[in-house]
Amino acid sequence: MQSAIGGSTVLVARGLTRSFSGFTAVKNVDLTVKHNTVHSVIGPNGAGKSTLFNLLTRFLEPDAGSIVYRGADVTRMPPAMLARLGVVRSFQISAVFPHLTVAQNVCVPLQRLSGLQKVFWRSTSCLSALDDKVHGLLHQFGLSDWADTLAGELPYGRKRALELATTFALEPELALLDEPMAGLGTEDVARVTDLIAAQAGARTIVMVEHNLKVVERLSDTVTVLCRGEVLAEGSYAEVAADPRVLEAYIGH
Repeated sequence: MQSAIGGSTVLVARGLTRSFSGFTAVKNVDLTVKHNTVHSVIGPNGAGKSTLFNLLTRFLEPDAGSIVYRGADVTRMPPAMLARLGVVRSFQISAVFPHLTVAQNVCVPLQRLSGLQKVFWRSTSCLSALDDKVHGLLHQFGLSDWADTLAGELPYGRKRALELATTFALEPELALLDEPMAGLGTEDVARVTDLIAAQAGARTIVMVEHNLKVVERLSDTVTVLCRGEVLAEGSYAEVAADPRVLEAYIGH
């Protein structure tokens, strides 16, 4: 995307470390994510990307290090509380409600945002107040024609689009996308990349992704992990030209 990089920071991690049964998956990782940029984390298989992502979103406890979000230490904060502060993540595997329609799936996070999820004694007709927002999101993410389709019956690419719609329905300040292109065909990759690009610049995005063409197009900053440590960081052009990165991906 190569948007203008803002001066302020949203998320700062320092010295993050996590081991499993004696194996260090993430070792002393520093990460600074700037406001309204796309920051991608890449690396070969086993580099520690998923572990780092789970640490940042508080699904894992770090053995050492700190995480600061908007100036507040959130290192030990529960994931749900962090989400309420504006940090929302997607997952590699499908995270939609398969027996709800596409429109109903989008309505769920909007209920949370509006507070309607707490009004359990009122008729579901009160949800009609969200109709305009639901239809707006469906249009934005190319899902208008699928509104009444059960989410479990969607083609895989459209299901990924629905996951993005429900993620961004919460209007996060910081969205963490875990391999959004996983399992997509070429046409769907292009569509989902466009959807993320449309959000970039208005929101801060941290993305773990294997598709380097997507990383090149979307990213302002790229952090390369290898064996749990930061190997290189910079623009895509800078890290792609780094001999250490080339060696990590393809060997000598």
